[in-house]
Amino acid sequence: MRYYEREDELENELNRGALWAITYGDMMSYLMIFFMILFAFYSSKKIDTQFSQKAIEETFGRDTTIVSTLFSKNGIQQIAQVEISANKISINFSDPILFEPGSDVLKPSSFPHLHRLTAVFKDLPNPIQIEGHTDNRPLGRTLRFRSNWELSSARAFSVLQFFIKEGVAPEKLSAVGYGEFKPVRSNDNPEGRSGNRRIEINIIRHEI
Repeated sequence: MRYYEREDELENELNRGALWAITYGDMMSYLMIFFMILFAFYSSKKIDTQFSQKAIEETFGRDTTIVSTLFSKNGIQQIAQVEISANKISINFSDPILFEPGSDVLKPSSFPHLHRLTAVFKDLPNPIQIEGHTDNRPLGRTLRFRSNWELSSARAFSVLQFFIKEGVAPEKLSAVGYGEFKPVRSNDNPEGRSGNRRIEINIIRHEI
């Protein structure tokens, strides 16, 4: 056993022996932070990709339970991208599901998809906003629309009219066109431009 003549020598030796504990504590703290970040990341991804009744009710209240039926039974997520955020549920139809290029006339093949939504929207108390979006390429001179803004607005209005004809209450509906000014992807390649040409149907959170 080693004896220390001075008290400060003993204290220094004890401090050196405790360095491993400090390093170990720091490492455990970093690991905890790392796993918390991973948990938060995958939790946020789960909200966007899973559409359980519980998740929808927690976000929108129990009056939107019918929307979960849309996701689970009608398979809307197979032909549209569906996302849940703090204030809305977004149903995103990308090009060319609903329209032919440069046209605001709904394709007959799109009717079954929109009928699925109509069945839900009739009984849903929430406001429903329809957004039209395009890429940034100029329209040809032969088209009747002078700008992408006009085309996107006309497409949104066509979807709105479809819902009204199918029995959705007009006072719940609104339509707006954003043209190329709210892209979700890069317009530098065909894949990105295709993703930007879209119709977004938003179920707005019902304020109680």
